[in-house]
Amino acid sequence: MTNYETVLLWAVALLISSLLIGFSAVTNRTPLTTALVLFVLGGFSLYYANTLSLDGSLAEDIPHAIYKLYALMVN
Repeated sequence: MTNYETVLLWAVALLISSLLIGFSAVTNRTPLTTALVLFVLGGFSLYYANTLSLDGSLAEDIPHAIYKLYALMVN
């Protein structure tokens, strides 16, 4: 896996976890600071992944990076 794919997977994981923590914080009426920090970190890592990419095509690379990670874990 390239650095681009690794950073892209980290960005997706941070953004999804920020959504989950944000929904949990809203339903439990707790502060959203953790969700906002994860969202900002995910956004910065998504921007960094975009600077590492030569094509700039980001949306179609996410499933390919997930499949490569799955293939590395299985083999």
